[in-house]
Amino acid sequence: MNELTSIVIPVFNEKESLDALCNGIREVCEAHLISYEIVFVDDGSTDGSKEVIRELAESHHGIHAVLLRRNFGKSLALHEGIRVAKGEYIMTMDADLQDMPSEIPKFFDVMRQGYDVVSGWKQDRKDPLEKRLPSKFFNFITSKLAGISLHDFNCGFKLYKREALRNLPLYGEFHRFLPVFIFWRGYSIGEVQIQHSPRRFGKSKFGVERYFRGFFDLLSSLFLVRYFYKPMHFFSLAGGTVFGLGFLICLYLATLWFLGESIGTRPLLLLGALLMILGFQLITTGLLSEYINIRTYKSNSGPQAHATYITDTKPVSDATEVL
Repeated sequence: MNELTSIVIPVFNEKESLDALCNGIREVCEAHLISYEIVFVDDGSTDGSKEVIRELAESHHGIHAVLLRRNFGKSLALHEGIRVAKGEYIMTMDADLQDMPSEIPKFFDVMRQGYDVVSGWKQDRKDPLEKRLPSKFFNFITSKLAGISLHDFNCGFKLYKREALRNLPLYGEFHRFLPVFIFWRGYSIGEVQIQHSPRRFGKSKFGVERYFRGFFDLLSSLFLVRYFYKPMHFFSLAGGTVFGLGFLICLYLATLWFLGESIGTRPLLLLGALLMILGFQLITTGLLSEYINIRTYKSNSGPQAHATYITDTKPVSDATEVL
C-alpha cells in the first residue's frame, strides 16, 4: 500500500502512553514501507496529554494534532480526526497501548484480499471478566441483528478505505457501528485476529453503562440503515398492526352491541378506539416522513449529492487548534 495512510487516534487522559505509541507506529510503518501520518485528537484531556500531543506535532514531521475544547466523546473525536486526515486509507486505534502498533501490517495483508474495511478482533482480550462478558453478549446481539459476521464491534483498531467513510454519522456511541452502516451501503468487511495487550497505564474510561447506551444506539443505527430512504415501510407496518388490533376490538364490541349488550362503559371500547387513533397517527407520520424524504432527495439530486467528502482540512468548530 503506497498510498498515504492516516492513523487517527482519539486521546483522553493517556499521557504516559503517547510517546511509546508514537515511536511504535513510526518504527512499524517505516520497517514495512507504509506511507503514513498520525493524527492525534485530544478529547479534552486534563492530565497533560494535550501538551504531549502538541510537542509531538511540533517536533515530528507527519504528526498532527486536533485539540478539542472539552470532552465530547470518542465518536466526535474520531469524526474530527477523520476530517483533517489526508490519507487514502484511514486507520483508527486507541491510545492506551492495548492496540499494538506491531499489528498494523496484518490489516493491510487482509485488505489486499479485496476488502473495503478490515476490523480487528481481540480474540484473547486482556481485560477483566466484568468487561469481557458484557462485550461478548453485546457483540453477539449486534452481529445477529445487523446481519454481519463480526466478532468484535467494540474493537477500535480498524482500517478503512477512505470512500467507505463518506457521509457516515459519528456521534453518541455510533463509532462502534460504523461497520453496520458501511455493510448496508454495500462495502465489504473483513476481520483480522490481533493480539491485545494489557493496559500499562491509567484505567479504562468506560463503564458498564456504555453497553446500555450502545444498545439504544444499535437500534438507532439499524433504523437508519434499513428505513432511512423508506420510512413508510417502518411506520406503515407498526401503524397497520396497531390500527388492525384496535379495529378487531371495535368490531368485536360492535357485534356485542348488535346482539343487545351494553358496551358504553366497557374499558375495552376505550382501548380499541385508542389503538385505532394511534395506528392512524403512525401511518400519517410515515406518509409525512416519506414526503419529507422525497423532497430532500429531489432537492439534492439523490443520496450522494449531499455527501460529505472527507477532504476538508479546515479547523473544526470544536477544536482549539489543528497542528
